[in-house]
This record gives sequence, C-alpha cells and structure tokens, in this order.
Amino acid sequence: MSEQRITTSKKLIHNTLFNVVALVSNAVVGFFLIRFFLGQLGEERYGIWVLIGSIFRYRNLLSMGLNSAVNRYIPIYLAKSDNDGIQRVINTSLFFFSTVAIVLVLASLLIYYNIGSWFAINPDMVTAAGMLVLVVGFCFALAMPLHLSSAVLSGLQRYDIINLVVLVFLLLRTILLVVLLLRGYSLITMGLVFGISEVAVRALQFIFARKLLPQVSLSLTSIDFKFLREMLAYGINTFLYAMGALIIYKASDLVIGIFIGTTEVSQFAIAAAGVLLLSQFLHAFAAAIKPAVSDLDARDEHSRVREISFLTQKYSLLLIIPAGCFLVVMGKEFLWIWVGEKFRDPAVINSMGTILAILTVGHCLRLAQHSNFLVLVGRGEHKLFGIFTALMALLCVSASIVSVKVFNLGLLGIAWSNFFPIVSISGIVLPIYFNWKMHISARESIRRVWWPALLGVLPSVAMISVWKYVAPPNSWLQIAAVIITTMALTLASSWLLSLDATERRRFVHVALRKSSD
Repeated sequence: MSEQRITTSKKLIHNTLFNVVALVSNAVVGFFLIRFFLGQLGEERYGIWVLIGSIFRYRNLLSMGLNSAVNRYIPIYLAKSDNDGIQRVINTSLFFFSTVAIVLVLASLLIYYNIGSWFAINPDMVTAAGMLVLVVGFCFALAMPLHLSSAVLSGLQRYDIINLVVLVFLLLRTILLVVLLLRGYSLITMGLVFGISEVAVRALQFIFARKLLPQVSLSLTSIDFKFLREMLAYGINTFLYAMGALIIYKASDLVIGIFIGTTEVSQFAIAAAGVLLLSQFLHAFAAAIKPAVSDLDARDEHSRVREISFLTQKYSLLLIIPAGCFLVVMGKEFLWIWVGEKFRDPAVINSMGTILAILTVGHCLRLAQHSNFLVLVGRGEHKLFGIFTALMALLCVSASIVSVKVFNLGLLGIAWSNFFPIVSISGIVLPIYFNWKMHISARESIRRVWWPALLGVLPSVAMISVWKYVAPPNSWLQIAAVIITTMALTLASSWLLSLDATERRRFVHVALRKSSD
C-alpha cells in the first residue's frame, strides 16, 4: 500500500470522524431542544420559529453554489502549488459573498413587510414574527461574507477545525438558550442568540483559515470577474442539487405555513425531524468525499476515484438502511416517548408517525445517492445530477400544493406528494445516470455495493422488526437499548459480512497509525 494511498485513507477517516462527532452532538442537542422549545413556546410559537427558520435556510442558495467551487479549486491549486490561484479564489469569493449579504438584507426587509399577508399567522403574532425575521436576517447577512471560511477549510480538508469551532459554540449557545427561555424570554431572544452565534462561528473559522494560508492577502486587485463566472458555472450544478435537496426538506413547511397554519407547521416539522437527523448524519459522514475526489482527479488517479465511489456508497447504505428501518418500524413509539405529552390529541401523534414512515422510505432512496453525487462533484461531472434533483423538488412542491388546495388532503397528502417524485427519480433515474457516468454495470453495482451492504444490515433489520412485535419500546431507556443494540450489531455484521479483507486491513492500519501519532 503506497504512502499516498494511506494518507488519503487517513484523511478521509479522520475528517469523517470529526464530521460525525459534530453532527451527533448537534443532533442530540437538537432533539432535546425541540422538545424544550415546544414546551416553552407552545405549538403556535414553535411553528413560527420553524417557519422563519425554513425561510432563512434558503439563504445559502443565494451563494449559487460558490462554496462548492471554492472547496474544489482550493485542493486543485494546492496540488499544483499555485498560490496566485488560491489568492484569486479567496478574494473573488469574498467579493461575491459580500454582495450576497446586501441581497439578504433587502430580502429580509421584503419578508418583514409582507409576512402577515404571505403566511397564515395569527394576527396577534405577526409583529413578533416580523421582528424575528429582521433579527435573524440581519445577523445572517453580517455572517454571509465569512461563509468563505468554511469552504476554504473544507478545501484544505481541515474538518477538525470546522467542527471544533461549531462544537464550542453549540455548547455555549445551548446553555444560553436554556437559561434565557427559562427566565421568560421568547422568540426575539432566540433569534438573537442563534444569529450572533452564527456570526461568531464564521469569524473564528475565518481567523483559522487566514492562519493556514498566511501567504494569501485580501486585495481588490485579486478579484477576477472572469474567474468568478468560471466558478459559478461549476457551482451552479451543485446549486441545483442543493436547491433541490433544500426544497424537498423545507418547502413543505412553507406550503403548510401559507395554506394551513403554524400549528400544523410544528406538527409536520417534528414528524420529519427523524428523517432530517438521518440526512444530517449521512451528509456529515460523506462530506469529506468531495475534496478527496478532487485531489485524486487532479492527479489523474481515476481508478482510485472509482474505488471510492463503490466504498462510500456501500458504507452509506450500512448507515441508511438500519436507521431507516428503525424510523419506519418504531417511529410512532419514538414520537410518543419524545413529544407525546406535548400534544392534546393522541390522533395527532399517530398521524405524525405515518408521515414519518412515508418520508423515511422516500428520503432513504435519495440519501443512497448522496455519496454518488459528491463523487461526480469532485470530478466536475454533476450537471445532470443537479438538474434531476431540481426537477424532483419542483414535482414535490407542485404535488404538495395540489394535494392541499385541490384535494384538501392535509399533512398526509404533503407526505405522499414528496414520496412519489423522490422514489421515481432517486430510486430509478439517478442510479442509472451515475453508473453510466462512471462506466459501472448494474451487475458490478450489485456485486460491489448492494449485495455486501444488504448482508451487513440484514441482522439489524431482522432484530428491529422482531423487537417491535415482541417488546415495543415505551421509554427512553428502551429506545436507547434498541439504538445501541442496532449500532453494535450493524458494526459487527458489517465487519464480518460487508467488508473484504483489504478493507479490514486498511481500517486497522489507519487506526494503528492514528493511535501512534
């Protein structure tokens, strides 16, 4: 095994571990905060919080995929020792993100003046909702130029710095939120805490990025508009994918907020929280793939890129399938234990459990293609992948509006409206397209990816199904027992049934090197 191969494997595992640790911490805190927020704010106010949050999740789309271009060009120019290229990337991107910040301020003002007429918000809450928009929007605008920092650190493959900063501020923000809400503060204070912490995280990451690239200076003369067009041409395809994914996850909140009400926004968001958690976990697991592929592609090591595509999809399935099975089989029990006493009508929890199961099946198929997308992004061959994802999002939104306005199907109708487009495109179209781009036959995909993955998760899937019908969980302790047992069984069966001898030696070798460093 060559030194370079070991280094790449080590970086991937090292970066993935930091991403996963940060995500797990954020997810655990997030789950407890959802329950806490619901108790402190009530369904209506929490629904407003979710609605405003969903609106500003779209702020990242204003970057038009430039983050993706930055963390592709940085490793390419590093591989070529091209300091002038790095200088152009950073200064050109900083100019662009500063322009986006101005657009975000104007968008915040537009939403502020129209929030009462655009959304089905209780008239008594319109003023508070409008102020929340201004607070959150202006803070995010202040942080927007510094978004460059996380893209640069990602391109440098320094996910340890990115995630350590996030973890520190996650702890501080959580403590402050709990103390302030217990003292009687409400929505505006929450917005200030979240907004200021966003600015602080980006600023600290920016300081670290400057230290890692001391040869780079901030200069207007390094802004290259021709190069900006080139980066945007690359990033627009990633933008289409990111836009599609974001719309699929968050547009439902907006449709519900416009046509139904903020209480129902709260219910749907809680039902979908498990799926969003799985998505975040998978994204953290896979985030290190793209810069690694870009680095290998710049060195013309195409066989190793192909190997990464097989391995990362297989490892993704080893995560997705057991987690998805838990959400489908035990989703209602989990919701009852988590937030059951917060809802007056037991039928609401049963409906939320059904919504969770429907969304889980569809999104698991979509998440199974995420690592494939990152491989294509790393190679700069992701244009149609982004277009297909954007089309999928458009179909989801259109079907959701029709299901609510024409057929009056409510939240279940929105869940099914998301299900069918996702299954059709992510389950059929995208796998065929990826295999064609990578010159992979269906037989090879089954042999190298799907068959070993299914062997590795079969014991866990069987265990979850039997556990549900023999002793369905009815407490946090029992839920924890199911999750821990599933994780342990999946790790053991994956090691024995999914990984070949070469993969096992690679993991052992990297682990031994890590412990000796």
